[in-house]
Amino acid sequence: MSLQERLNESRVLNANDENKITSLIKDKIKNGKYTFNTNFESKSEFKDKLFVLINNELENLYPSLKFFINNEFVEKILSDIFGLGILEKYLQDKDVTDIFIQDKEMIIIKNGLKTYLGEVFDTIEDVYLVIDRIKTHSNKIIDQRVPFLNTDLYEGSRCSIVIPPVSDKVYISIRIFNCLDFSLEDLLKIEMFDEKIYLTIIELINSKKNIIISGAMGSGKTTLLNTMAKLIPRNEFINIIQDTPEIRLKEHPYVRLLTTRPRSREIDNEISQDKLLFETLRMKADRIIIGEVRDSMAAYQMLQALNTGHNGSFSTIHADSSLDALLRLETLALEYKPNLNSRVIKKIISRSIDTIIFLENEMDANSNIVKRRIKEIALLEKDLNERGDFKLIYL
Repeated sequence: MSLQERLNESRVLNANDENKITSLIKDKIKNGKYTFNTNFESKSEFKDKLFVLINNELENLYPSLKFFINNEFVEKILSDIFGLGILEKYLQDKDVTDIFIQDKEMIIIKNGLKTYLGEVFDTIEDVYLVIDRIKTHSNKIIDQRVPFLNTDLYEGSRCSIVIPPVSDKVYISIRIFNCLDFSLEDLLKIEMFDEKIYLTIIELINSKKNIIISGAMGSGKTTLLNTMAKLIPRNEFINIIQDTPEIRLKEHPYVRLLTTRPRSREIDNEISQDKLLFETLRMKADRIIIGEVRDSMAAYQMLQALNTGHNGSFSTIHADSSLDALLRLETLALEYKPNLNSRVIKKIISRSIDTIIFLENEMDANSNIVKRRIKEIALLEKDLNERGDFKLIYL
């Protein structure tokens, strides 16, 4: 009789059996009877080991019975023991974009709608266990002395943690980036823009225009940038600078990924955006992509880099309009170079940036996002107007 035939004759595990086996395996791992590497990135390697382990425990408990061990149960134990427990379900859901934890409570955003799930953790210790696993994977510190942690999870999502005493509760915010794998045609179908803008975007990329994508948090800036970057010709070198690995160009042969690193321990050296930009200038990149302009030094260095011939480069910035994006970029650059006046910075910006795309969230009465769309595409003229202000042409 084949293995599949024997499995078909086996009993199916009930909830009590599953809980009993899970507890036994947890206890044996805790007491050192089973040794596993708990690195999240290698968790898939444990599935076969866990299958054998579960089968052995079942044979010890029920020597005369055969059980069917389904893949879902193996995945559940894997998540409970090595992964992030209940979070795993939502991290793998392609429609979920955000997860928020407040002590034992959880809220998710799925398809733009906020959903309160109530208390999903039994105790606050279970929440801290999740934090410990995130901390171990990131090789960073979070405790009462350093009550903040910003890192990426094993599958690429961005995670921010704040714990008491600086907060009244434990707060975990996770931004999931499993929804980035769109084509420009996909975004057209979901009405992020119309056919005219679709053709305009293609022309802007092909003509190597320097583009800033602006908008509020959650407006789709990174998704649009990632989608646009896929249209860059495959013979060009692309340097991508980002805080977390959000932008993914798996099919492009000449991509260099550079990631910043904050200083979390005394032995660490901080690696900032401006340092990576400096290194990029030595790497003969055809285009530079900056995930987001966040600080004054990076803003100024980016403008300098774009003025050195890196045409067709992209970046994103938080702003409420195309004009506000330029003003924020100006403010950041002036913070870094206070000896320069506003008019000089404006000239540098107008000669560096060709186009600003502004994304807007359309909200319902309950502040749920119902649609993300391009509201503005503005071309920036190279010369300032008579008052020394930016000259924008809206398409």
